Amino acid sequence: MITNMQILSQFSTDLPTTCSLLNYDPEDVLFFDIETTGLSPKTSRVFLIGLISFQPSTKKWQLIQFLMEHNCEEEEKELLEAFSVFVKSRTKLIHFNGNSFDIPYLVSRFEKHQLFNPFPDKNSLDLYRELLRMPAFFRQMPNHTQKAFEELTLYPRKDLLSGKEMIKFYQNYEKTSAKENEKLLLQHNYDDLMGMLSIFPLLNLKQLSKGQWEISDTEELEKQEADRSITKELLFTLKLPFPIPAQLSAAFHFGYITVSQHIAKLKLPLYEGTLKFYYPDYKNYYYLPVEDEAVHKSVAIYIDTQHRQKANASTCYKKYTGTFVYAPGTCPLPLLKTELHAKETYTFWPLQSSSLSMQKCYIQEILKTAITLS
Repeated sequence: MITNMQILSQFSTDLPTTCSLLNYDPEDVLFFDIETTGLSPKTSRVFLIGLISFQPSTKKWQLIQFLMEHNCEEEEKELLEAFSVFVKSRTKLIHFNGNSFDIPYLVSRFEKHQLFNPFPDKNSLDLYRELLRMPAFFRQMPNHTQKAFEELTLYPRKDLLSGKEMIKFYQNYEKTSAKENEKLLLQHNYDDLMGMLSIFPLLNLKQLSKGQWEISDTEELEKQEADRSITKELLFTLKLPFPIPAQLSAAFHFGYITVSQHIAKLKLPLYEGTLKFYYPDYKNYYYLPVEDEAVHKSVAIYIDTQHRQKANASTCYKKYTGTFVYAPGTCPLPLLKTELHAKETYTFWPLQSSSLSMQKCYIQEILKTAITLS
């Protein structure tokens, strides 16, 4: 078995930033990726495992690769034992689609060799699944392979081999021990690991829905439409403590978000017109057809019975004319609609509460709704 090791000095400051956002201690983290001779662990073996871990003594990230020189049971067992030492010493495992493939495959091979399974008590973070929990920024991608995410972060991958080609090159390497093939195999695994590190900070997007940002500016903009009419938009500029290593954008029926490095911008259209605020307890209200609004029964008793009628859910409202902005149903502000069963809800602009905490609460609810929309 060949062991390849190198220090990754350039990540000594970048990775802990995202670890901090996730409440991870770098010393607990282990990135890993595997290469196998087939998809089924019953009929194939793992021939290469690469990992990246933080070394407390040097304060550096270290990359280690274990490569089987011969496709045999004895050497695979040696490889698994070497890898297990690192897994046992870490509590946070990070991988790309490892919950679906890498971990089940390795568990099967550990069982095959009657080795201790090191995975059950570990916290497993699957980058593939975590990123797709924020589909708004990634729905426009042609696919969601690791290479596709690497393109967003501009990772300069050198490896050009596919998974199937890796198997063929390993079979040739196992027969010939050709150094050129060895180099290609290690390069593929190296780029999978380093590519994983490059997309890991995309998880900094989580700070948006967590409210880990500050409002740096609020603007009202005017926009001229094709028919020369003027519409108004609201633009919030947010300052992020953790950088986003890509230029990302997401469009919704209620607005638009762009993010890059330490800046996020949220643009929302302003609606001018008349909307209705619906009272939830319609049984305590009367509807006044002439005024086209509902009033509480404590007031309605003073109104002639000919000019009032018991309100129902669709007539229990009060009209407001003015300027409004989209607000999700979870927002702790007065919510208005065009009609009772309309899906879209709005609130007054400016917000009824001008406090900075309420503005931040409002924006956070917008972001939480937007980011998770598929």
